[in-house]
Amino acid sequence: MIKNYFEKEKKALQLGIRKRIYLTIEKFPGLHFRELQRKVDIGTGNTEYHLNYLVKVNLIKAEKSKSNKRFYPLGLNDYERKILGILRQKNFRKIILKGLKYKLITNKVITDYLQISPSSATWYINQLIDRNILVILEKEKQKYYQLKDKDEIIKVLIIYKESFVDNLVDSFVEAFEKQ
Repeated sequence: MIKNYFEKEKKALQLGIRKRIYLTIEKFPGLHFRELQRKVDIGTGNTEYHLNYLVKVNLIKAEKSKSNKRFYPLGLNDYERKILGILRQKNFRKIILKGLKYKLITNKVITDYLQISPSSATWYINQLIDRNILVILEKEKQKYYQLKDKDEIIKVLIIYKESFVDNLVDSFVEAFEKQ
C-alpha cells in the first residue's frame, strides 16, 4: 500500500511543471487559484489541468469557499486548513494578529485598526465566529472577542511563517520566539 502511494506520487511529479505546482502548494498552503497561478507563472488552463490531476491522484486537497478555491498539501487537519485559508486574507490576518497581541478585542478596536466602517468590522468578526476562530464574551453590556484556540494559530503562524510576506507576521513570530 505505501509502496503504491510513493509510486503514484513519483509518477505524478515526474513532470517539472506539475512538481513546481505541488512544491509551491507545500511551501504556501492555502493559496487560492490566482495566487498560485501567479507564483508558478503558468497559464490558467495549464495550472487548472495540473491542479485537477494532483487532486485526482490525491496528492493535494482543494477546498472551495464562497469566493475562492484554495489548495493544501495532504497532512493538514481541518482547523489548520481553515486557519491558513483565513490568514491568507489581509484583513482577517490583521484581526487575528491583533487578537494574539491583546486577549480581548472589540468592534471599535478592529474598526480603528483596519480603518473600516463598524458594519465592515462586524462582517469580518461574524466570518471569524462562523469559522470557529473567534468567540464572543460579554462583560458589562460590552461585547468582546477572543481567539478560540490561540495555541493552534500560533503553531500555524510559526510553521508557515515563510509563506506570509507580511511584516506583522514576522514581528509577531519573532516576539513569540523570544519569550
